[in-house]
Amino acid sequence: MSNKISVITVVYNDVGHIQETMESFFSQTWEDKEYIVIDGGSTDGTYDAIKKYSHKLAYCCSEKDNGMYDALNKGISKANGDWIIVLNSGDVFAEPDSLKNAISLSKPNEADVIYGNSIAIGEKGEKFEQASDNYQLLSQGPIYRHGSSLIRTDAQRKFLYDLSKVHKIHYALDWDMIYRVYRAGYRFQKVNTTIEKYRVEGMSNHVYRNIWYNYKVISNYKFNIKIFLISIRKMLKIAFYRSFLYPTIKAIGTELMINDILPIIPFWTWRRFYLKMIGLKIGKQSFIMKRTYFMAAWRVNIGDYTHINQGCLIDARAGLTIGNNVSISHNVKIVTGSHDVQNKNFKAIWNSTHIDDYVWLGVGCTILPGVHIGKGAVVAAGAVVTKNVEPYSIVGGIPAKEIGKRSTDLDYKCIWNEPLT
Repeated sequence: MSNKISVITVVYNDVGHIQETMESFFSQTWEDKEYIVIDGGSTDGTYDAIKKYSHKLAYCCSEKDNGMYDALNKGISKANGDWIIVLNSGDVFAEPDSLKNAISLSKPNEADVIYGNSIAIGEKGEKFEQASDNYQLLSQGPIYRHGSSLIRTDAQRKFLYDLSKVHKIHYALDWDMIYRVYRAGYRFQKVNTTIEKYRVEGMSNHVYRNIWYNYKVISNYKFNIKIFLISIRKMLKIAFYRSFLYPTIKAIGTELMINDILPIIPFWTWRRFYLKMIGLKIGKQSFIMKRTYFMAAWRVNIGDYTHINQGCLIDARAGLTIGNNVSISHNVKIVTGSHDVQNKNFKAIWNSTHIDDYVWLGVGCTILPGVHIGKGAVVAAGAVVTKNVEPYSIVGGIPAKEIGKRSTDLDYKCIWNEPLT
């Protein structure tokens, strides 16, 4: 089944950002794609910047429209792909493999909407945003960023942006569209990868107003006590996060507990209870030994029969998925955050990491951001993995390179005689 992706960018007077957005599309490693750019009649040179790439575009135009959602509907009408994703001017894909990961890490034949994580770019730098695994929570409000999702073209054309509601919910028409798709029974599928980076400015920065508009969409513009209380709770939660109390409570409740107290608690059942309470997902018969240190443990998703040995550093700030029957040896470091050493501002780089079933990570190896380790692969002791590892391959060295192959008929469970610790 074809998985051609149509990327749509709408823009108006944004000459300072449009080139970066377009270059982000051209850097994508997924080959079966097309790019549609709709300009709203810019007067600042934006369209001149677009025309430099006209030979690489499936369609582009510059004409007055009735706002960004009218322009998006226009772009949808020109799409020839199987999937549509919106990349607003000023936003970029999180990494060159963003589109590739969205398709390869999902089951496209079983989904109508594929969504993933995002990174917000604000005045204080970049902030990772984890999308919910439970798409049923769409009944209570947005669970992912619109720009971090692909929707089947036939579904998108059936549920265009409803311009008749623009005066009621203004810039929440994208959420209105998503909610109508959800209510119609279409299939949503989460992939644990980061798809886009978006700028927190303009429409994206009106947090409380967004919650109010989201409430209006879900309640069908009528009073609904349940949804109203959920919305109030969200506003209070955001107010708390922005208060002076939050950093202190966070330091005590997460940093101190997870990395100073939890690693020395002698009983696994106690450690497991706390980790699951703060959001870490872990399957049956999986086990984490003492003196394992976490960064953002609530963004870790571990399958069944997987074991993590002592002294490991698990950095999941950009999301980490570990499959079934994975063996992680002593002192392994898994990292999802880094920096661009050539950037004048030492810009942070965030990429989620994926470790498939039956992987063995040898003692003291390091897994760097954005790496996908394929099923059955082995990483030798002390190796530094900087790029994806093919299934059933054995890699070693710095940087890690393939040094052998592993049997493909693996059929075992990592069952330990579980110790007390």
